Amino acid sequence: MKPNYIYKLVNLCIVLFVLLSSCSKMNDMHDQYLQRGETIYVGKPDSVKVLAGKERVKIRYWSSDPKAVKLAVYWLSRTDSVIVDIPAHSAKDPLELIIPNLPEYNYSFELVTMNKDLKYRSVTFPVSGSSYGAKFQSTLINRPIKSSLKYPTYLETLWLGAIEKGIGCELKYVNALGASVKTFVPMTDKINTITDLVGGISYRTSYIPTPTSIDTFYTAYQPVPIESVMDKSLFLKWNPTGIPYTEYSATYTISKLWDNSTATWYMTSTTPFPYSFTFDLGKTTQLTGFKQWQRLTITVLYRNQNVKKFQLWGSATPNVTDSYVGWTKLGEFESAKPSGLAIGTESADDIAYATDGENFRVDPAAPPVRYLRYVVTECYGGLQTIMSLSEMTFFEKYN
Repeated sequence: MKPNYIYKLVNLCIVLFVLLSSCSKMNDMHDQYLQRGETIYVGKPDSVKVLAGKERVKIRYWSSDPKAVKLAVYWLSRTDSVIVDIPAHSAKDPLELIIPNLPEYNYSFELVTMNKDLKYRSVTFPVSGSSYGAKFQSTLINRPIKSSLKYPTYLETLWLGAIEKGIGCELKYVNALGASVKTFVPMTDKINTITDLVGGISYRTSYIPTPTSIDTFYTAYQPVPIESVMDKSLFLKWNPTGIPYTEYSATYTISKLWDNSTATWYMTSTTPFPYSFTFDLGKTTQLTGFKQWQRLTITVLYRNQNVKKFQLWGSATPNVTDSYVGWTKLGEFESAKPSGLAIGTESADDIAYATDGENFRVDPAAPPVRYLRYVVTECYGGLQTIMSLSEMTFFEKYN
């Protein structure tokens, strides 16, 4: 029994030695941290937003820890950074910092707050954001213009659809007093008018890459393609040799084409197509296009009497004949029916389109003209014994 007792005693001593040794090491570690003192952490930013700019960003942040009096911002894997003071502020108010000279890129930023001697720091607040530059600029285009028409007392511009990231267009012109004027047309606007224009006008389109962008990008200025609306009071009935004037009755004279009303129309009996009628614009001019309206009576719209296909010819001199000698072809045209539905059925879009009138462009290489020859080659429904047309408006080169 005695040897066994000694064996147990030795084992017990070994265990006690190990425990005492472990406690000693733990105390040494504890003493080490006590000697270092208590670790103090600074509160990280409560929230951070990065606002895009032109080769720069704005850091907007909120900080509520009063110990946070310095802010460090790191980017590009901490190869670049900036340290700024955090001014006295209310915890609910945002603070802002501009970081300039940032080439176009999507950056990852790290924000760290510190106490005044930079001894104590917060944990990192990561956030990403982009700067924009030449690459984004190269994608910008001016908003398309449907038409810009100069009437005697005002300019009316119709805009095509909104452009992604575009916010509007800036117009620049000289007014009647000789002053330079700039006006802004929001991207949501489809039409705008100017009543004091003298001479030409140019425009550029404004863009922001993100809704909170701090900078606006612009396209280059370019001229607005203005056309003048011709004065219909100058238009006259006129017929050259070989093209007699006809009308269905005195109610439907050719002058109905320029009486500024779509409730009246020119109507005439015809010989088999092609059928020509002519008139005088009252002056020689460079035509750019025209707009015409069908007879809008619902039982006639896109049917029998209304013109479907036609040609327009012009001449600067009245010395022309029915053989087309002396005439210049300005274009060949066809009326559109948006729905494509069969004759006798019209959609709401068809009616709206016809009510608004159809726009046509003439050959831009054609010379100036004064006398016009309208040649009907087909009516809706194939009828070749009668033709009607409600109204025509002509556009000429501005200035």
